[in-house]
Amino acid sequence: MKLQGYLKTISLTTAFLLAVTGASSAASLVLAPTTPQLTLLDPVPGLLSGAAVTTNDNILATKGRKVQGAGADGATEMVLRIPTRSAGDQFTITVENDQHQQSSSAAEDGALGAIGSTSFTLSQLTVAAVATSKGPMAFAIYLAPVDFPRPEGQDAGATERFIYLQVTALASGSSSTTTVTLLRPPLVLVHGLWSDPTTWNNFTPLIGDARFFIQEANYSTAIGSEITQYSPGLPFWSSPDSATTSALGFSYNAPTVLGQIQNFVGEFKNSMNPAKIPVAGVQADIVAHSMGGDITRTLPLLTAYLSNNTLALGPIHKVVTIATPHWGSPLAGLMLDGNDGCVRGVLADAGSVAFSSVTLNGKTTADGGVFDLEGDGFGGGLSAAITAFQQPIPHPLPTALIDGLESQSQLDGLDSSATALFIRLLCSGDTLANDLTSTGWPTIFNQDSDSIVPQLSELDGLTGTEVTGVIHSASSEQLGFGPPAELDASSGVASVVINLLNTPVTSSTYIPLPQ
Repeated sequence: MKLQGYLKTISLTTAFLLAVTGASSAASLVLAPTTPQLTLLDPVPGLLSGAAVTTNDNILATKGRKVQGAGADGATEMVLRIPTRSAGDQFTITVENDQHQQSSSAAEDGALGAIGSTSFTLSQLTVAAVATSKGPMAFAIYLAPVDFPRPEGQDAGATERFIYLQVTALASGSSSTTTVTLLRPPLVLVHGLWSDPTTWNNFTPLIGDARFFIQEANYSTAIGSEITQYSPGLPFWSSPDSATTSALGFSYNAPTVLGQIQNFVGEFKNSMNPAKIPVAGVQADIVAHSMGGDITRTLPLLTAYLSNNTLALGPIHKVVTIATPHWGSPLAGLMLDGNDGCVRGVLADAGSVAFSSVTLNGKTTADGGVFDLEGDGFGGGLSAAITAFQQPIPHPLPTALIDGLESQSQLDGLDSSATALFIRLLCSGDTLANDLTSTGWPTIFNQDSDSIVPQLSELDGLTGTEVTGVIHSASSEQLGFGPPAELDASSGVASVVINLLNTPVTSSTYIPLPQ
């Protein structure tokens, strides 16, 4: 009989608590311990309303993916969820730096905002619990820092760093601290014209660096058998059969690269990151060589770029371009010229097919990559494709520019190269063949170059990091230019890239393009 009395008392007590708290079940009470407990949630996509975190309390209480950290990209948000005993309970949330002191820098440690906020600048925020279908809960939003490396340089060798979120219940004074792991955004390498992901194989020490989650974009699918029409023509002894999509233009390849970046961000979020933990993430860093930089700059022109899943900010955090022809190259126009058909045939037989336009399967017509790369190297004569990404965009791309410059000894290699001699003899009437000498080649650019892209074009007419004694690519080596190429291990370019990735995006090194 005494046991039945105890059970009745417990039942009445539970009913009373449910009535005064508004909780839907006794299970809800179990979720509300005396010490506040914080859950970190990735809001993408389950907690979004359009391109922002929802203000619907019941959705905030029931959805979202639990995570342990975030990519430090200045765009990623995490929803903070705190179960409590009563609606109206108040909590103070404090962002603490890696020294467990209240943060004094939103840029370095991230910041807080209330649900519905569009601005996140606070290191401390007080929130009140509201009634939800899962019991009373309090919510807030944490915005990740603008970048992983901090200006003082202490993060250069780090794979991860940490901040802490302290939650204090105002009524009781009890508190808890949750560790937030901050990771570098995923790093996507984008190859160039007539290339594929293998071009990065020797790009050490970046390749294999455990600090980065590195993925390689690939837009090099074979299309030779699908070509039903193309221009300009090729000599009778040559054909476009070896062509891949990397020979096509910016707008043709940009959607493929955008989709791959989005997929890589998804993999990064789902524990494919150096910490091997679930994290929130929105953006990736990009390292692009040659035309890969032009394709990267084309991405913001795509409708899908500012998707809801990127909080309408786009999936790119910061960009490093290596010898990108931001202003095109005079070589592009010469390759398509009627006077250089023989050289065009030699290149096509080597797998480097120069197109003005291509029709695939009699249906899809695309501009050629070489056609899109036309420009005089001084900012004039730009193709429509280059002109398009020179126009203002809602969120400019913070970009660090690397320009490679060949040495005279590398140019001198043309005079003793059997390949260059063969081309000069076979195609003696072609302008490019006649200029394929140490003295003739520089006259194509009328400025310093890396053998393919003139310096001013590599720099978009701005400033960057100069690397001397390098040529554009392995295919330049095959023509007779002396090594190393920019993506060779011995070029030193990979170390320059690592230094730039360890430079905060807020540094003047990163120029918001277009300018």
